[in-house]
Amino acid sequence: MVSQQPIIDIRGLHVSFGTQKVLRNIDLQVPRGQTLAIIGETGCGKTVLLKAMIGLVRPTRGTIAFDGQELASLNEKQLTQERTRFGFLFQNAALFDSMTVAQNVAFPLRQHKHHASDEIARIVPARLAEVGLPPSVLGKRPVELSGGMRKRVGLARALVMNPEILLYDEPTTGLDPIMSDVINELILRTRRRCPQRYPRRSMPRSS
Repeated sequence: MVSQQPIIDIRGLHVSFGTQKVLRNIDLQVPRGQTLAIIGETGCGKTVLLKAMIGLVRPTRGTIAFDGQELASLNEKQLTQERTRFGFLFQNAALFDSMTVAQNVAFPLRQHKHHASDEIARIVPARLAEVGLPPSVLGKRPVELSGGMRKRVGLARALVMNPEILLYDEPTTGLDPIMSDVINELILRTRRRCPQRYPRRSMPRSS
């Protein structure tokens, strides 16, 4: 039986940086399997909320629980392990300029899991294929790619750990309308294509 407990449970969340109050008294419960869009004007705190969900930003007050476990109760090692259950597509893809596409996508695998080199060599092209990128991009660096291609590489990296939850931080920012539609459809198609791999995934997404 599927648990009725929300996968993400936020209660009375406040986040401040010095005297600047960014989030005030946020309550949010995300059931398993739900797709959720968080909409608001620029600077209202959407990115801060997403980062708080994975422990990159600590609450000033309130609680954040993931799968029944309060993030504040975890030490750094435990928190790092919990983050492997998330995939995060940052607003500007946040690729490492000094790395090739292959190295960028493989980075989480090398950091968090002990995969053999031949296994990584198999997984990385498969994830790139899922987002519509050919093997010819493997040796390229981010500076050689268009904005839309960088977003796709970022999405491939977000998928590479088989996450339960995918967080998208304004995935179409800076793209023209045609490429924005391509990225939006890609996000939906990826979710439809892989229901067995991400059976409990919810996808909080800022717009």
